[in-house]
Amino acid sequence: MQIAVKRLKVWSNKADMEFAVEVEILARVRHKNLLSLRGYCAEGQERLIVYDYMPNLSLLSHLHGQHSTESLLDWNRRMNIAIGSAEGIFGKKPLEKLSSSVKRSINDWALPLACEKKFKELADPRLNGDYSEEELKRVVLVALICAQSQPEKRPTMLEVVELLKGESKEKVSQLENNELFKNPLAVGNNNDEISAAEGSSDFISEEKESKHETTES
Repeated sequence: MQIAVKRLKVWSNKADMEFAVEVEILARVRHKNLLSLRGYCAEGQERLIVYDYMPNLSLLSHLHGQHSTESLLDWNRRMNIAIGSAEGIFGKKPLEKLSSSVKRSINDWALPLACEKKFKELADPRLNGDYSEEELKRVVLVALICAQSQPEKRPTMLEVVELLKGESKEKVSQLENNELFKNPLAVGNNNDEISAAEGSSDFISEEKESKHETTES
């Protein structure tokens, strides 16, 4: 078996908190399309997470990293990934362990555009407009409603799956009319409404993708 080990480069309270969140999430999630946790170490200031090795690297690398130019994921594949991931964490309770002092970059650009219904400006330009505008709108609104700082205001994962699939027009309509998207002028002052973390994180800043051979115990 091949494994990958991620190691915390510089310890901090914020990084330690993010470590705990990632370990808890991975320990609770079981799905064929989601990464499995093999083990972790939290001793002193040493923080390590052991995963299954991903020979094709992560989804992030294919969307925005070293493979983004050579393996463009079309819209249908992206929707299937989003729905599959949501189904994989169905039934799990929301986590809210990140400090409210962390800057929320999603609030700076995505929410104002959503409030003004400028969803096209949020689409990956590499798709060249080849996507469903209705699905794009649903994905954006679902992402923002899931990122609210108060867990009780977020939808359940069952509702997320239903919304992403567009199975209930009534629920999609309720989502579009949520108070979060009503007042674009007030968005800039509502930094506590969104809890999506920064795209860059100092949680795990060093990754070891060594191909260790291990045996099952």
